[in-house]
Amino acid sequence: MFSRKKTALVLESLAAEITVLRSEMAEHVRALETERETVCAVGDRLGLLEARVSSMGTELSRQIHELGNEIDAVAHQADEAGLGEMVVSLRESQVRLAAEQARYEITFRQDLATLADQLLRRAR
Repeated sequence: MFSRKKTALVLESLAAEITVLRSEMAEHVRALETERETVCAVGDRLGLLEARVSSMGTELSRQIHELGNEIDAVAHQADEAGLGEMVVSLRESQVRLAAEQARYEITFRQDLATLADQLLRRAR
């Protein structure tokens, strides 16, 4: 009888341990699901943000191109006395604006890529 009692106690102990482990596993699963939902939401927001930045970059590029066309038109109409230097200055400003816009867009995309990479690593 003693061995049956001992076996029953061991089985009860194992059953209790299994119940605790199942409970802990369920908690971990819930935490992982919450984390996955958060990562998906952030990923969606990053996608929208990237689309918006691309749209803004395209619009800025178009505006800079139009500015260049207007500068060319002014250059054709300008007399060479005083307006020639202003046209050159405008052209240089346009080039600086275009370069700055490109740098900002590249930096922003790198920041987005870094953030996305961090989220992916965190999700794993």
